[in-house]
Amino acid sequence: MELFQAVILAVVQGATEFLPISSSGHVALCAKLLQLREDVPLDFVVVIHFGTLLAVLFYYREDLLAMLRSLVIQPQENPEETNSSRMYRRLFGLLILATIPAAAAGYALEDAVESAFSDVRLVGAGLVFTALVLATCSRLSGRKAMAETGVKEALTVGLCQAAALVPGVSRSGCTIAGGLLSGFSREWAPRFAFLLSVPVILGGTLLSAFDMITQGPSDGFDALTYVLSALIAGIVGYLSIILVTDSVKRGNLLYYSVYCLAVGLTAIATGFFLRT
Repeated sequence: MELFQAVILAVVQGATEFLPISSSGHVALCAKLLQLREDVPLDFVVVIHFGTLLAVLFYYREDLLAMLRSLVIQPQENPEETNSSRMYRRLFGLLILATIPAAAAGYALEDAVESAFSDVRLVGAGLVFTALVLATCSRLSGRKAMAETGVKEALTVGLCQAAALVPGVSRSGCTIAGGLLSGFSREWAPRFAFLLSVPVILGGTLLSAFDMITQGPSDGFDALTYVLSALIAGIVGYLSIILVTDSVKRGNLLYYSVYCLAVGLTAIATGFFLRT
C-alpha cells in the first residue's frame, strides 16, 4: 500500500467513525475508488481503528476514569462522592447492556454483513436510510441526562446500534438518534453514544488484532506508514467528535442528512450503472 493511499484511508476512517455518515459505507466506497477492496492489509485496519480508539478514550477520559474508579474504589463518606460513584457504576452497567444487541446481531449475521459490503447499491441504500434517520431526529431535544438514563433508554440506543451493522448505516448517527428519541438532551445523546462506541471499537480492534497475530504481518508492512496512519486517524477522529457534539447541540444534523442522501443516491445510481 502506498503512503497516499494509507493517508486517505486513515482520514476517512478517523472522520467517518464519529461523523454520522457511516464509516463502514465510506471505507467500502473509498476502497472501491482506490481499487483496494482486496488489498487492504489486516494489520493496517487494526492500526487505524486503534487510532480512532485513542481519540475517543482521550476525549472522554474523565467519564471513563470515573467509571473505572467507581468499580475499584469504595465510596467515601462524602454523600456527593457516593452518589457520583453509584451513578458512574450504573452507567457502566447500562453501556454493557446497550452493547449486547449489536454484539449478538454481529455474531449471528457476520457472514451476511461481510458479503453485503461488496454491493455498492446496498451501501448506498444504507446511507439513504441514515439520511432519513438524521432528518427525522435533527431537531429533537429532551431533558434526560446521565441520572435519568435507565434500562429502557439503554436498550433503545443499543438496538439502534445493532441496525448500524448494515453497510452504509451510521453507528454514531443511529445511536445519537436513538438517544434523542429516548428523550436525551442534546448534550447527553452524543456523549452516551460515543461512550458506547468504546467497547465496540475496542472489541473490533482486539478481534482484528488476534486475527493479525495468527496470520502474521502483511508483506507490505511499513512501520512509519502505519504509525503515521494511526496518528492521522486519531487526530481526525478527535476533531470529528468535537464537530459532531457541537452539531447535535445546535440541532444541525440536517447537514449530514443531506450529505448522506447525496452520496447514497450517487452510490445506488453508480452501482446499477456499473452493475457491481
